[in-house]
Amino acid sequence: MFHFIYNPIAGKGKALRCRQALEPMLAACGAEYRFHETRRPREGVEIVRGLTRGAGPEGSDIVAMGGDGTLNEILNGLSDPANTRLGIIPCGSGNDFAAVMGIPDAPKDALRLILRGEAKYTDYMECGGVRGINAIGTGIDVDILRRYNRMKLLKGSAAYLASLVICLFSFKPKRFRELTDNGERAHSAFIACAGNGRHIGGGIPICPEAVADDGLLDIVIVDDISPLRIPGAFVKLMKRRVLELPTTAFRRADRLRVVSDGPMPIQIDGEIYEDLPFDVKIITKALRVYRP
Repeated sequence: MFHFIYNPIAGKGKALRCRQALEPMLAACGAEYRFHETRRPREGVEIVRGLTRGAGPEGSDIVAMGGDGTLNEILNGLSDPANTRLGIIPCGSGNDFAAVMGIPDAPKDALRLILRGEAKYTDYMECGGVRGINAIGTGIDVDILRRYNRMKLLKGSAAYLASLVICLFSFKPKRFRELTDNGERAHSAFIACAGNGRHIGGGIPICPEAVADDGLLDIVIVDDISPLRIPGAFVKLMKRRVLELPTTAFRRADRLRVVSDGPMPIQIDGEIYEDLPFDVKIITKALRVYRP
């Protein structure tokens, strides 16, 4: 039984249109399926928790029909990720993780991928009891999301890009300490990001070399940049060359801790958390995702 979770008003109604397109295809192939609508924030967590609690040895097939936010809700609702096969139909305003995984944009093609049954082990992250699958960060990305959420005229990736440009020239670097198994490092940074996926904000390549099944976090920390160098740094970021910046620290590890003397809100797959400790670890060989 395939359980599809979607918000009917997400992506300006795109998820609902996807359902209308996919139901005839599901019926024609004789698949067992059910659609579940969410109507309020975090309801997807509750629905998925109920669907996966007590699942038998055959496991559960849960399909996120939406964007990165829907995917994150479903991931956090899974009672046991190791007993789940997760499908993705990308039809939200931001589909960063699906794009990196090579999941087709066209809903029918994404569904065909699921129906073929190619569920492969895919890493995810845990931070303070919250799961993430794409990126977890602190610093300018939190400010960008806050500005993005206030945007009225622009939406989607255009709004995120505009928010990024504005924040680049107004953000004050944050002081914190990075702790890994290799020791402790002090930073005055624009961003500290642990990536399992490569992109945030509809295609911004903050972790351009991340691999979602290698058992490691891609850790990207960009330290303070002088105002005169910000335009050049922005160009390198958009050209997937952020790791070439002289102020970028890059490494791979299975855990990252970041500590600060003051408040340090973090974002997990685009959701902001005010009071979570930034202590991220990778979880591997558990969750399986339908992907190429």
